[in-house]
Amino acid sequence: MKEYHSVPLLNHREPLLGLTITFLTISWIASLLRFYIRFVSQRSPGWDDFFIILTMLSTTIASVVLCIMTNIGLGQPVYSLTLAARQTILKTIYIVTATYPLSGAFVKAALLLQYLQYFHGKRIGLLCKSVLVLTVVSGLAFGACSWFSCYPVQSFWDFSVQNSRCWGFASRNQLEFMRISTAQVVISAALSLIVFLIPLWSSFRPGTKKTAQLSMIGLFLLGLCAIICSLWRAGFIIKLALVDGEEFDPVWDNPTVMGLASYEANLAAVCSALPVLWPVIKEKWNRIFVTYEVRVTEEYDPFPGSRGGATDLELQSTSSDRGVVMESHDSGWEPFVGDETTGLGKNTTVVQAPTSAKWPTKVKGVLLKA
Repeated sequence: MKEYHSVPLLNHREPLLGLTITFLTISWIASLLRFYIRFVSQRSPGWDDFFIILTMLSTTIASVVLCIMTNIGLGQPVYSLTLAARQTILKTIYIVTATYPLSGAFVKAALLLQYLQYFHGKRIGLLCKSVLVLTVVSGLAFGACSWFSCYPVQSFWDFSVQNSRCWGFASRNQLEFMRISTAQVVISAALSLIVFLIPLWSSFRPGTKKTAQLSMIGLFLLGLCAIICSLWRAGFIIKLALVDGEEFDPVWDNPTVMGLASYEANLAAVCSALPVLWPVIKEKWNRIFVTYEVRVTEEYDPFPGSRGGATDLELQSTSSDRGVVMESHDSGWEPFVGDETTGLGKNTTVVQAPTSAKWPTKVKGVLLKA
């Protein structure tokens, strides 16, 4: 007999709604910024952007339906629901079950296509293409098991349909259902682990800059959160298969499975946006946090025509942008200030630069008096 005493966290309405809405909002913010850069700023969209669009559409549909399900009995024991409530919630389970395998496959495909743009080695290219093929095949296979799990389709939620046939994720045989569910989450977790390890492995090749290595480590750490969700979901399904066996309750057990699948897809979508956002964020950061230091030394001469001293002008910038150059004619000029009759006075260096001028990291010039 299945025990319902220990209630999982995501079976409660408040945590499930709070986490689902939060992760979905963060992923949409990151994805919209990514789309703005690719479609508006750079005007160079790619196939990876197309798959991210599919990821966000499928994840949004599943997340919205998952939130609605909390109002119709999700997380409660199935025996406590009326027949009409069971049919309603099974309809929503069909929608979510059919979309989450797709969103996971879409986001992995987007990441792999992005890797092919950044990494040009033969071995890593072959690895990315091989994993991409496995991702597409597994996504289509498990997607078909979700979409066409019953014939006719309405027999998924309506047990009164005569002469119906169900298999895969809708199999009436609980052992068969647990086997395909376990296979799906284990394969998805393994592919997620490989996808997030690829950039980490390639970033430590000889000649890779330290900044690139740190960026890839940060990407992997964020991707590690998605991997944890995937492994957690796999462990939860395996536990159900080994412990509860023949007593799987789709209304009671699915909140944890669906919630973790949602968080995994949303975190992966954020990871896919970071390589696009990071260069822009870094550039804006340097423009905000930049200071200029101007040091001018002045020397007095008895007459402006003498070839006495020189005026040193040193311009320094703490900007990390080392590719910009300030033209020499923008450096400055030296008017004579004093009494030309007696020759007493001084030359004052006046620094001028147009608003469009950019300062180099360090420029030092010597201005000679005439």
